[in-house]
Amino acid sequence: MKNIIFITLFVFLLGSCRKEFKVDNTNYKPKLVLNNLFEQNSPFVVVVSASINVFDTILPSYLSTAIVKLYVNGAYSETLTSVGMGAYSSNTIPLPNNTYKVVVTNAGFDDAEAENTLPNPVKLTDIIYHDSAYQSSNGDYFGDLSFTINDPLEENNYLLSFQFWDVVTQSYIYLSTFESADQSLNQNLAKRMLNGEYLFTDNLFNGKKKTILLQIPSGYYNGTPNYLLKLYSLSKAAYFYSYTKPNNNANTMNQTPIYSNVKNGLGIFAGRSLDVDTIN
Repeated sequence: MKNIIFITLFVFLLGSCRKEFKVDNTNYKPKLVLNNLFEQNSPFVVVVSASINVFDTILPSYLSTAIVKLYVNGAYSETLTSVGMGAYSSNTIPLPNNTYKVVVTNAGFDDAEAENTLPNPVKLTDIIYHDSAYQSSNGDYFGDLSFTINDPLEENNYLLSFQFWDVVTQSYIYLSTFESADQSLNQNLAKRMLNGEYLFTDNLFNGKKKTILLQIPSGYYNGTPNYLLKLYSLSKAAYFYSYTKPNNNANTMNQTPIYSNVKNGLGIFAGRSLDVDTIN
């Protein structure tokens, strides 16, 4: 009987000691968010928005009143033009080995800026494809695709993408089911993206030729195979951003912070160069 009374009293006291935890987010000051992974042959398009408190349920808002200035190798080049939905377009085409900086101002926000360079594109060579090269134990057919990266010392980070031509949509679609057993694509520094892309570094073959073998499921085409193989050479900032960015759009408090190279703001302004080849 005494035990029952003690337990009842303990539960009562425990319940009476609970306090409601309130988070004061009234002092949160939004920051400018800049986003542009720029590439060769395409002008800069910087998307500007306002950050939100992690406890907010609203979506970030695009800013159409910002002033976005572009600098090339430290010299002012131009003021970008607003094209709607927070996007600001440039007339400048980025070139390798140049340093580009954007400075963004908007009333009510601290000025934000970021700078980065465009890596040299790294060529895909010696591409060999064998359709239906082997059959798995469950009867599925796979093709083999090999290619070589002539890795220069100054470029270190890559993103590998593989797509197939869809006759229904008349467009290329990511093939997320292609795979590779290559160590460089499966080590700790690498990451498999949700759309099947491989993010990886050259730490195992820096400055050397590297041949990579892919296994491609057959049956994603009608008639002649039509594939698109892409290799992005990423700046260090572009790699860190891609590596820390979650594979989904979930906004959770426990996720790893996303890398940003924006001073006084958030987001990414970084270069990546593309080499692409078709297989048909």
